[in-house]
Amino acid sequence: MTAAEAIGIDRARPTTPVKPSFIAAFTLAQIGAYVSFMPLFQVLLPLKAEVIDSANKAVVLSQVAILGSITASFANLLAGAISDRTTSRFGRRRPWMVVGALGTVASYFLIMMARNAAHLMAGVVCFQLAFNLLFSALLAVLPDRVPDAQKGRVAAFLSLGHPIGAMAGAILVGGLLVGEASRYFAIGVVLLIAIAPFALALNDPPLPRGERPPFDWREFLAGFWINPRAYPDFALAWVSRFMVLVAITLTQCYMLFYLQDALHYPDLFPGRRAEQGMALLTTVATCANVACGMLGGMLSDRLKRRKLFAAGAALTLAGAMIVFSMVPGWPVVVAGFVIFGCAVGCYYAVDIALVSQVLPSQKDAGKDLGVINLANTLPQAMAPILAMWVLGPAHVNYHALYLVAAGLAAAGGLAILPIRGVR
Repeated sequence: MTAAEAIGIDRARPTTPVKPSFIAAFTLAQIGAYVSFMPLFQVLLPLKAEVIDSANKAVVLSQVAILGSITASFANLLAGAISDRTTSRFGRRRPWMVVGALGTVASYFLIMMARNAAHLMAGVVCFQLAFNLLFSALLAVLPDRVPDAQKGRVAAFLSLGHPIGAMAGAILVGGLLVGEASRYFAIGVVLLIAIAPFALALNDPPLPRGERPPFDWREFLAGFWINPRAYPDFALAWVSRFMVLVAITLTQCYMLFYLQDALHYPDLFPGRRAEQGMALLTTVATCANVACGMLGGMLSDRLKRRKLFAAGAALTLAGAMIVFSMVPGWPVVVAGFVIFGCAVGCYYAVDIALVSQVLPSQKDAGKDLGVINLANTLPQAMAPILAMWVLGPAHVNYHALYLVAAGLAAAGGLAILPIRGVR
């Protein structure tokens, strides 16, 4: 057997179990990636929009968010396909992790120096291009290196990235650091420290030039269309993730306004702001998210069942959103958010393991994961549009908003059940 043939077999589907050190470094890299963008979008961009135009800060932020999500959608597709075709002697994924991480740090400087909306949009576009080079290569390591028997376990650890990254970023940017420059510097340093050990130690065999498909723009663009008739499991996984992510985005993005306008949190607790209530909900949801994400991912490996956990988590999300739609008392909302956090953690951990097992082509894993990532980025643009319509003229119909979110989550959970290639 030739070396090229050995590499080809390895690319077909990994069978060698990964070590705990690999899982630890992979998890650290994932957490670092989330620290690099969660505080950016939750804290730093809103503050920058306020500095640029305090009277129209919401409009500026919305424009930036929509442009950023559109850029991310296409950037992730392109970045995945590029890393699939890379023949560098340093590997397929590693070079783009390094380039993407350095570009992401450079984009922070552009955002920090923005003096008007156009400059801010340009900085965010640069960020999305660089970050998606990094993130698409990072995510493609899961199908590249992790065998099916360990995908749930590894995905469970990777699911820690979102809650821990969000919480660590909030503490770092929102609490410990005050100066703008120190905040951007901090998240940049965290990103580089988290990515470097994983990228340097990664077993990333180079792609032989003979296995690299010829590049043709028409064929390249056509490759992003994955025929749902030919790959029904992949199509169902995409539709499911899209609907569930729209529901989660609606819930998270409008919860602060829900506390202000529907629950009247400041009236329930005089002297306290809705932001403090939101911080408490985020904390309890994060704890539940971490615990249930780990448990769900590992059990899905042990029982060799993904659909049961992913569909069950989505239906549980729907139940929590129905509770929110009823505008109950504060203790019930807290309990509902604990359930919401449990369901989100389990869904994220198990669904990415399920998705990695229904990819149309192991060889094009990066590109196919880019297509799946559209189900992550498009909801960020569509959820605000849907919310403006559902909330009504007065923008306060949260009963309808969370019922719609519940319906989407339930439909997304049911869409998983017909998948045949995964139990």
